[in-house]
Amino acid sequence: MTIISIEGASAAGKTTTSAALAVQTGGFHIPEVAMLWEKPQREYSEWFFERQADRWNIATEKEQEGLAVIDIDLFQPFWYNWSFGFTLFEGQSLDFVTDFYRPLIEQRQLGFPDWYFILHTDEEQLRTRKAGDATRMRRGFEMNLTFIEPQKRYFEALNTFMPGLVTFVRSDRVEENVRIIENKLSGMHNDHRYSLELFDEIVNWLRTNPAAKFREKEEAES
Repeated sequence: MTIISIEGASAAGKTTTSAALAVQTGGFHIPEVAMLWEKPQREYSEWFFERQADRWNIATEKEQEGLAVIDIDLFQPFWYNWSFGFTLFEGQSLDFVTDFYRPLIEQRQLGFPDWYFILHTDEEQLRTRKAGDATRMRRGFEMNLTFIEPQKRYFEALNTFMPGLVTFVRSDRVEENVRIIENKLSGMHNDHRYSLELFDEIVNWLRTNPAAKFREKEEAES
Protein backbone atom coordinates (compact mmCIF):
# COMPACT_ATOMS: atom_id res chain seq x y z
CA MET A 1 0.00 0.00 0.00
CA THR A 2 2.43 2.60 -1.26
CA ILE A 3 2.19 5.64 -3.53
CA ILE A 4 5.27 7.46 -4.78
CA SER A 5 5.76 10.37 -7.16
CA ILE A 6 8.67 10.87 -9.54
CA GLU A 7 9.63 14.39 -10.60
CA GLY A 8 12.45 16.26 -12.33
CA ALA A 9 13.29 18.40 -15.32
CA SER A 10 12.18 17.62 -18.85
CA ALA A 11 14.32 14.72 -20.19
CA ALA A 12 15.50 13.75 -16.69
CA GLY A 13 13.97 10.30 -17.15
CA LYS A 14 10.72 10.58 -15.21
CA THR A 15 8.50 8.60 -17.54
CA THR A 16 10.98 5.86 -18.45
CA THR A 17 11.95 5.42 -14.80
CA SER A 18 8.31 5.40 -13.62
CA ALA A 19 7.33 2.80 -16.20
CA ALA A 20 10.40 0.62 -15.56
CA LEU A 21 9.89 0.76 -11.79
CA ALA A 22 6.26 -0.30 -12.15
CA VAL A 23 7.30 -3.27 -14.26
CA GLN A 24 10.11 -4.21 -11.87
CA THR A 25 7.88 -4.15 -8.79
CA GLY A 26 4.65 -5.40 -10.35
CA GLY A 27 3.16 -1.98 -9.65
CA PHE A 28 1.20 0.51 -11.70
CA HIS A 29 2.50 3.53 -13.63
CA ILE A 30 0.18 6.55 -13.64
CA PRO A 31 1.20 8.81 -16.57
CA GLU A 32 1.02 12.58 -16.68
CA VAL A 33 -2.29 14.29 -17.43
CA ALA A 34 -1.58 14.84 -21.15
CA MET A 35 -1.11 11.10 -21.64
CA LEU A 36 -4.44 10.20 -20.06
CA TRP A 37 -6.87 12.90 -21.17
CA GLU A 38 -7.42 15.26 -24.08
CA LYS A 39 -8.12 18.85 -23.19
CA PRO A 40 -11.75 19.86 -23.75
CA GLN A 41 -12.47 22.32 -26.53
CA ARG A 42 -13.56 24.82 -23.93
CA GLU A 43 -10.94 24.34 -21.25
CA TYR A 44 -11.73 26.01 -17.92
CA SER A 45 -9.24 27.09 -15.27
CA GLU A 46 -9.78 24.15 -12.92
CA TRP A 47 -9.74 21.40 -15.57
CA PHE A 48 -6.06 20.51 -15.07
CA PHE A 49 -6.45 20.55 -11.26
CA GLU A 50 -9.40 18.17 -11.46
CA ARG A 51 -7.32 15.71 -13.46
CA GLN A 52 -4.74 15.66 -10.65
CA ALA A 53 -7.50 14.56 -8.28
CA ASP A 54 -8.44 11.88 -10.80
CA ARG A 55 -4.85 10.64 -10.88
CA TRP A 56 -4.85 10.46 -7.08
CA ASN A 57 -8.00 8.37 -7.23
CA ILE A 58 -6.29 5.99 -9.66
CA ALA A 59 -3.28 5.80 -7.34
CA THR A 60 -5.34 4.93 -4.23
CA GLU A 61 -7.16 2.22 -6.18
CA LYS A 62 -4.04 0.71 -7.72
CA GLU A 63 -1.99 0.69 -4.52
CA GLN A 64 -4.29 -2.03 -3.23
CA GLU A 65 -2.62 -4.27 -5.81
CA GLY A 66 0.95 -2.99 -5.45
CA LEU A 67 3.13 0.07 -5.82
CA ALA A 68 1.47 3.09 -7.50
CA VAL A 69 3.97 5.32 -9.33
CA ILE A 70 2.74 8.83 -10.16
CA ASP A 71 4.62 10.33 -13.10
CA ILE A 72 4.86 14.09 -12.32
CA ASP A 73 3.75 15.62 -9.02
CA LEU A 74 0.03 16.12 -8.36
CA PHE A 75 0.92 19.42 -6.71
CA GLN A 76 2.81 20.67 -9.78
CA PRO A 77 0.40 23.63 -10.26
CA PHE A 78 1.82 25.14 -7.07
CA TRP A 79 5.54 25.08 -7.70
CA TYR A 80 5.38 25.32 -11.50
CA ASN A 81 3.21 28.45 -11.45
CA TRP A 82 5.35 29.85 -8.62
CA SER A 83 8.54 29.22 -10.62
CA PHE A 84 7.29 31.71 -13.20
CA GLY A 85 5.92 34.28 -10.78
CA PHE A 86 2.29 33.13 -11.22
CA THR A 87 2.25 34.72 -14.68
CA LEU A 88 1.23 31.58 -16.60
CA PHE A 89 -2.23 30.16 -17.32
CA GLU A 90 -3.93 33.55 -17.35
CA GLY A 91 -2.21 34.55 -14.14
CA GLN A 92 -3.57 31.85 -11.83
CA SER A 93 -2.58 33.08 -8.38
CA LEU A 94 -1.35 31.11 -5.38
CA ASP A 95 -4.68 31.81 -3.65
CA PHE A 96 -6.58 30.49 -6.67
CA VAL A 97 -4.70 27.19 -6.65
CA THR A 98 -4.84 26.93 -2.84
CA ASP A 99 -8.59 27.47 -2.73
CA PHE A 100 -9.08 24.56 -5.12
CA TYR A 101 -6.66 22.10 -3.50
CA ARG A 102 -7.32 22.60 0.22
CA PRO A 103 -10.93 21.32 0.26
CA LEU A 104 -9.86 18.26 -1.74
CA ILE A 105 -7.26 17.39 0.89
CA GLU A 106 -9.80 17.95 3.68
CA GLN A 107 -12.19 15.58 1.89
CA ARG A 108 -9.36 13.10 1.17
CA GLN A 109 -9.95 13.33 -2.55
CA LEU A 110 -6.32 14.28 -3.12
CA GLY A 111 -3.21 13.74 -1.02
CA PHE A 112 0.55 13.61 -0.79
CA PRO A 113 2.53 10.59 -1.95
CA ASP A 114 4.41 8.50 0.58
CA TRP A 115 7.68 9.55 -1.02
CA TYR A 116 8.97 11.90 -3.70
CA PHE A 117 11.92 10.98 -5.89
CA ILE A 118 13.43 13.93 -7.76
CA LEU A 119 15.55 12.96 -10.74
CA HIS A 120 18.31 15.36 -11.73
CA THR A 121 21.29 15.63 -14.06
CA ASP A 122 23.26 18.43 -15.71
CA GLU A 123 21.82 20.64 -18.43
CA GLU A 124 24.14 19.28 -21.12
CA GLN A 125 22.85 15.76 -20.49
CA LEU A 126 19.25 16.97 -20.63
CA ARG A 127 19.87 18.59 -24.01
CA THR A 128 21.58 15.45 -25.31
CA ARG A 129 18.63 13.29 -24.25
CA LYS A 130 16.14 15.66 -25.83
CA ALA A 131 18.05 15.64 -29.10
CA GLY A 132 18.22 11.85 -29.09
CA ASP A 133 14.52 11.25 -28.40
CA ALA A 134 12.48 11.59 -31.58
CA THR A 135 9.34 10.18 -29.91
CA ARG A 136 8.52 13.31 -27.90
CA MET A 137 8.19 16.98 -28.87
CA ARG A 138 9.03 18.32 -25.37
CA ARG A 139 7.36 21.64 -26.05
CA GLY A 140 8.62 24.42 -23.81
CA PHE A 141 11.89 22.58 -23.14
CA GLU A 142 13.99 25.75 -23.00
CA MET A 143 11.54 27.52 -20.72
CA ASN A 144 11.36 24.49 -18.44
CA LEU A 145 15.12 24.50 -17.96
CA THR A 146 14.71 27.75 -16.06
CA PHE A 147 12.57 26.15 -13.34
CA ILE A 148 15.18 23.54 -12.37
CA GLU A 149 16.72 25.61 -9.57
CA PRO A 150 13.39 26.86 -8.13
CA GLN A 151 12.02 23.30 -8.30
CA LYS A 152 15.04 22.01 -6.40
CA ARG A 153 14.62 24.67 -3.70
CA TYR A 154 10.92 23.87 -3.37
CA PHE A 155 11.51 20.16 -2.79
CA GLU A 156 14.38 20.91 -0.40
CA ALA A 157 11.95 23.04 1.60
CA LEU A 158 9.36 20.26 1.48
CA ASN A 159 11.94 17.93 2.95
CA THR A 160 12.51 20.28 5.88
CA PHE A 161 8.78 20.29 6.65
CA MET A 162 8.60 16.48 6.44
CA PRO A 163 12.12 15.00 6.79
CA GLY A 164 12.62 11.98 4.57
CA LEU A 165 9.70 12.78 2.27
CA VAL A 166 11.98 13.71 -0.65
CA THR A 167 14.95 11.83 -2.11
CA PHE A 168 17.08 13.36 -4.86
CA VAL A 169 18.42 10.84 -7.38
CA ARG A 170 21.21 11.54 -9.84
CA SER A 171 19.65 10.27 -13.07
CA ASP A 172 22.39 8.69 -15.17
CA ARG A 173 20.76 5.37 -16.08
CA VAL A 174 17.17 4.21 -15.75
CA GLU A 175 18.27 0.87 -14.32
CA GLU A 176 20.20 2.61 -11.55
CA ASN A 177 17.28 4.94 -10.82
CA VAL A 178 15.01 1.92 -10.41
CA ARG A 179 17.51 0.16 -8.14
CA ILE A 180 17.88 3.21 -5.87
CA ILE A 181 14.16 3.80 -5.59
CA GLU A 182 13.30 0.15 -5.05
CA ASN A 183 15.84 -0.06 -2.21
CA LYS A 184 14.10 2.85 -0.49
CA LEU A 185 10.58 1.48 -0.63
CA SER A 186 10.66 -0.48 2.62
CA GLY A 187 11.31 2.60 4.74
CA MET A 188 8.27 4.63 3.73
CA HIS A 189 5.54 6.01 5.95
CA ASN A 190 2.23 7.56 4.97
CA ASP A 191 0.85 9.37 8.01
CA HIS A 192 1.15 12.69 6.14
CA ARG A 193 -1.07 11.89 3.15
CA TYR A 194 -3.86 14.28 4.07
CA SER A 195 -1.88 16.64 6.29
CA LEU A 196 -3.32 20.16 6.16
CA GLU A 197 -0.41 21.28 8.32
CA LEU A 198 2.04 20.20 5.61
CA PHE A 199 -0.13 21.79 2.94
CA ASP A 200 -0.26 25.10 4.82
CA GLU A 201 3.52 25.03 5.34
CA ILE A 202 3.96 24.70 1.58
CA VAL A 203 1.58 27.54 0.79
CA ASN A 204 3.23 29.83 3.33
CA TRP A 205 6.70 29.01 1.99
CA LEU A 206 5.66 29.74 -1.60
CA ARG A 207 4.05 32.98 -0.48
CA THR A 208 7.16 34.22 1.32
CA ASN A 209 9.88 32.95 -1.03
CA PRO A 210 9.65 34.38 -4.56
CA ALA A 211 11.19 32.01 -7.11
CA ALA A 212 13.06 34.91 -8.71
CA LYS A 213 15.45 35.15 -5.77
CA PHE A 214 16.66 31.60 -6.36
CA ARG A 215 17.31 32.32 -10.03
CA GLU A 216 19.22 35.46 -9.07
CA LYS A 217 21.34 33.55 -6.56
CA GLU A 218 22.08 30.82 -9.11
CA GLU A 219 23.17 33.41 -11.69
CA ALA A 220 25.39 35.17 -9.13
CA GLU A 221 27.10 31.89 -8.23
CA SER A 222 27.66 30.78 -11.83
